Amino acid sequence: MNTPSIAIIIASSLDGRIAFPSGGESHLGSKEDRRMLDENLSIVDATIFGLGTLKAHQSTYLVKNHCKNGEIKISKNQPISIVASNSKKFKKDWNYFNQPIKRWLISSNKKDAIETKDFDKEIFYKNSWSKTLLSIKKAGINRLALLGGANLINSFIKEDLIDEIKITIAPRIIGGKFTWIPTEQTNKIFNLKQFWNIKSIQELDRNEIYIHYTRKTKDD
Repeated sequence: MNTPSIAIIIASSLDGRIAFPSGGESHLGSKEDRRMLDENLSIVDATIFGLGTLKAHQSTYLVKNHCKNGEIKISKNQPISIVASNSKKFKKDWNYFNQPIKRWLISSNKKDAIETKDFDKEIFYKNSWSKTLLSIKKAGINRLALLGGANLINSFIKEDLIDEIKITIAPRIIGGKFTWIPTEQTNKIFNLKQFWNIKSIQELDRNEIYIHYTRKTKDD
């Protein structure tokens, strides 16, 4: 059984930052970037992000429908939201638990129980993402969007599991420690034979650039 296809979908500053130095919730992209995000998330079965991302935003992004008359409505068809976390201590006042979505949890922690009303399904991490993704695939997920954070993205890249990268580059320099790949003191990640083809480039609003990369195959 093949694993789900995985796309990183992210907005970054020119210097690779995904949040301001103070941390917390950040929105680097413009309205056009949000429209692109809606298009990309409307074609996936599920999204996945780590606990740090959930703590920062306390919610997930809800896919919107853009009507011809300019009206924007929350879509009735939302991708399943998957949280990857060994901690099962969540604040019940987070808006995340009131959003109109299905919530799944992936954790290697088999000791602490979760409240059934918090998550619709729990999948246990099986020593690697390659093995865990087989369980996700078996549960009906064929297309998965990886939204962050940096450590989670890094773990997928190290196992060479990324099929697409959809990145919006915002024309600003931010600084700070919040890069979308951790600043590790190792060359391991660079030794992986990962090369990417540009599928498309679009100029968005406010001098933003959206780039869609796909995995380079042996025939490319």
